[in-house]
Amino acid sequence: MTDPSNDSAWAELRALVRLSLPISLAQLGLVGMGLVDTAIVGHVSVNDLAAVAIARSIGFGVSALGMGIGFALDPLASQAVGAGKPERAFQALRAGLLAAALVTVPIIGLSFLATVGLTPLGVDPVILPRVYAYLIGSAPGIFGFLAFLTGKSFLQAHGATRPALIASLVANIVNAVICSLLVRGDDALVAIGLPGIGLPRLGALGAGIASSVGSLLLAAIVLQAARNFRPAVAVAAPELPPDASTRGDGDPVSLVQVLRLGLPVGLQLLAEIGVFSLVALLAGRLGTSVLSAHQIAVGLASFTFMGALGVGGATAVRVGHAVGAGRSPRRSGLVGLGLGAAVMSFGALVFALIPRPLIAVFTTDPQVIEIGARLLRIASLFALFDGIQAVASGALRGAGDVRFPFLANVGAHWLVGLPIALTLGFGLGLGAVGLWWGLTAGLVSVSMLLTARFFFLVRRGIARV
Repeated sequence: MTDPSNDSAWAELRALVRLSLPISLAQLGLVGMGLVDTAIVGHVSVNDLAAVAIARSIGFGVSALGMGIGFALDPLASQAVGAGKPERAFQALRAGLLAAALVTVPIIGLSFLATVGLTPLGVDPVILPRVYAYLIGSAPGIFGFLAFLTGKSFLQAHGATRPALIASLVANIVNAVICSLLVRGDDALVAIGLPGIGLPRLGALGAGIASSVGSLLLAAIVLQAARNFRPAVAVAAPELPPDASTRGDGDPVSLVQVLRLGLPVGLQLLAEIGVFSLVALLAGRLGTSVLSAHQIAVGLASFTFMGALGVGGATAVRVGHAVGAGRSPRRSGLVGLGLGAAVMSFGALVFALIPRPLIAVFTTDPQVIEIGARLLRIASLFALFDGIQAVASGALRGAGDVRFPFLANVGAHWLVGLPIALTLGFGLGLGAVGLWWGLTAGLVSVSMLLTARFFFLVRRGIARV
């Protein structure tokens, strides 16, 4: 006879793979858009590439607050589906979209406000106008990106992962064409044998506009697919309950509830993304070559990280389904952690074996290639821990635990990783290499904290949100 526990573990693994593969591919498509933009801009101007690196670091870092809104649907929608209450999941979608709309304008304002600190940080004044240009071009796409994340989380809870994958493929094609035309102008047409029509070279501004178009297209496709899961019964519009603390499974999902879950997740993402963004700004003090190398290396590391992020999203869904159904999510979390580590091990191996050819895809500058190759070798070491923390974070999100991951990320990245990065990078003169060793220390610390937290919660028991 076969061991039922082994059968259950294999069944869980198969379910996670089926769910995580299209999620990972969709996430890879999202990063692919950024890598395509980087490659196009990088072959036009080092200054434009450095400006895009800074602007994207600022914009993405500030947007983390809004991204938590989308991730709030991981526990809300998946636990509702697991409990057999699809109408509650759809309420969460509507409340999530409303919350995304409310935070969009503040995010745009904070992005521009953050540029005030660029000059004191020593960023070359020559590239500042290009930074502003990218932020202006990409501003319309912020709501589209947040709406896409919200719709994607809702669809994942129902096991519908194909729409996000299709959206990322379509958006990549459209983004590549528009980015090439706007960044390179007539040169893009001449390169494929067409006559010029007077298109100007917009550089960083063109890359920002292309990003907006791609983000809005992503949202349109997934939200159209989400309409297919609208329950037959009437769904109440998201309203503020008289007393949010007395909510229960029978109460409509409110805007306050989404914000209560989403803002801590957003702060967690801000703590993690913020330290990477700050390191990017600090790298700008070391020169445009170092900053460009940092941007390319981060882009490649993020590309492989999407595999672990996909596993983390699938683990959040599986954990949420288990909690909603009243089962222990221990096996879902454990199998997810193992799968995430395996996925990131492959990326680590590639970075260790062929770092220079990978960097050379995005630039012909020999100094950028040399610096970027050294950074990728470090990325091959921290990739494993990055994958573990991504999956552990997803498991905790599915369980509805959003406050501890925020505190863990603040402590690990800002109290451990950043001081080490500053000491090695500037105090000991190791430059970008020292900065990346500091990032590694933060990732190791947070992966250990989040994993321990999940298994502590499993032993204690988890209630539905």
